[in-house]
Amino acid sequence: MRILGGMVLVLLLPGGLMAAPEPPPPGDYPGAQYIDRTGCVFVRQESGWVPRVDGQDAPICGFPPSQSAQPAPQDAPAPSPESILADVLSQGLRSGDLLTDPPAEPLAQVAPDPAQADLDAALAKQIELDARLRNAMTGGAPDGLCARLGYRNGGGSAPIVGGDVTQGLCPGMTATDPAPRIVAAASPTPVIALPAPEGEAVAETRTARPRPQATMPTRRSLAVSEKPAPVAARRPAAPQAERQSLVEMIPANARYVQIGTYGDDGNALAALRRLSQLGYRTAQSRESRDGGTRKAILAGPFGDRQALVSALTRLRASGYPRAVAR
Repeated sequence: MRILGGMVLVLLLPGGLMAAPEPPPPGDYPGAQYIDRTGCVFVRQESGWVPRVDGQDAPICGFPPSQSAQPAPQDAPAPSPESILADVLSQGLRSGDLLTDPPAEPLAQVAPDPAQADLDAALAKQIELDARLRNAMTGGAPDGLCARLGYRNGGGSAPIVGGDVTQGLCPGMTATDPAPRIVAAASPTPVIALPAPEGEAVAETRTARPRPQATMPTRRSLAVSEKPAPVAARRPAAPQAERQSLVEMIPANARYVQIGTYGDDGNALAALRRLSQLGYRTAQSRESRDGGTRKAILAGPFGDRQALVSALTRLRASGYPRAVAR
């Protein structure tokens, strides 16, 4: 009998233990069926949540729970404007770009030096003594003189160091700075020259012209005057057209610089080697002159006019003064 009662108790125990889901569903749970964390199924009824049983009145378990065991993730707080600005400004920065020196340590409070106080007192006494000596030597200013000079009381009778241009005549007084004024300068009256009558002009010309003085030429002046003038001084200046003709004209289709013509093949070969040493490309042509054949040695061709002019200038300075552009 005891064994039978124990078996009935064991069969009824799970139903008693599973009378409520664990954990219970939240109050706003909308479903009619709920599975707790142990996987057992519960059904919503008027009395509450009741476990669902099978045909043998055993609870139905083994299902995934309706709610996860982990807490629902909470929404991350919105970033502050400061953090957003810091993220934008930090884009593209390298390590160490925003490093600064540590703030300077505040200076320690230094106690006043008693010797400095004594020095200040001695300096003040010396200034006062100098003012007294200056007043005694210069004497007092007449009544109203300082006021007429534009000096005003500076707030005391002590001399103003560096600001008293009267050297103690007006101690403790300062002069106000003059206010700027704009004065329109009068324009000069133009002088119009009136034509003089013809008779007066002739008279002035006659009286203004000095009379020549009769002087006898000395022997030294005759010797100097007999010397002929230098040829360079008597030669007239070259006309402007002749000066302009001296300017060298380079043909527009010139591509080579000819350094000379050679009748000897050895000299021509030496000239070609010299041009090669200077870094120029070389060319040569034959010319018939005076019943013979001569070789014209050229440097080039050059791609533009600037290179041609530069090579012409360099070759003339390198020992070929008669080089020409062709």
